Amino acid sequence: MADTTLVNFRLDQDTKRSMEGVCRDLGMSMTTAFTLFAKKVNRERRIPFDVSLDGAAGARASVPSLAVGANHADPAVIVEGVTRVFGEGAAERRALDGASLTVRRGEFVAVMGASGSGKSTLLHILGGVDAPTAGRVVVDGMDLSTLGPDALALFRRHTVGLVYQAHNLVPFLTARDNIELPLRFDGARPGPSEVAELLDLLDIADCEQSLPSELSGGQQQRVAIARALAAKPAVVLADEPTGSLDRANGGRVVQLLGRARDRFGTTVVLVTHDESVAAAADRVVRISDGRVVEEG
Repeated sequence: MADTTLVNFRLDQDTKRSMEGVCRDLGMSMTTAFTLFAKKVNRERRIPFDVSLDGAAGARASVPSLAVGANHADPAVIVEGVTRVFGEGAAERRALDGASLTVRRGEFVAVMGASGSGKSTLLHILGGVDAPTAGRVVVDGMDLSTLGPDALALFRRHTVGLVYQAHNLVPFLTARDNIELPLRFDGARPGPSEVAELLDLLDIADCEQSLPSELSGGQQQRVAIARALAAKPAVVLADEPTGSLDRANGGRVVQLLGRARDRFGTTVVLVTHDESVAAAADRVVRISDGRVVEEG
């Protein structure tokens, strides 16, 4: 018999957008996400998250392992002549036009450019959320053009951690539960020390049992960063992570990304329009009209 809990699991628009963002970033379908969430959410929506639900194992089993090993002497990111075209004919727009870039392992790179320059499109392509019209993208030794939909889903869950201006936190899960999502979606049961390390690193240990609505904007963004780091990805991709924060909180978020890089050796690629944010990076890359025009 079908589980009617799933049918009756209604979402407001903000929750739906957050869920869609989480599912996209972690390579899960909305149906699987509902299966994971619905049975464990009571009227107050405060029951701890648990992935051990009917249907979850089958959903995970459909995603193959990536049979690609990264050579850690190679760059973390290689972008070669990438073009991304939207529309056709008179409506054609080139968001990227032959962009090339190399990012070393463990490097913190800021990507800057005017609105519409192509910087966010580049980040989405690096994360496997979008695909180039032409050109080659290699992340952690994987040529993304060779990955099918299931392999790309696994790539987004394991190899990259995605952080956006919109935090995409599931509003009825606690901070700790949100951080554990990438691990729970794979059926893992993280030990207390795994999440505790991230909570301490990002100065949110006192927030672990709070819902997103009980946190400040800066705290919500730090929870989102902790979630991006939970699976120990090779690369963290941050798209305007300070855009909705005041200067003090924005500076704190960038400082903490740098701290995470130092602790885990994670490569960080951050898109920003803020010179003060970019100044915290090891190197600044500037994009104009879809091309990399300057590398600091």
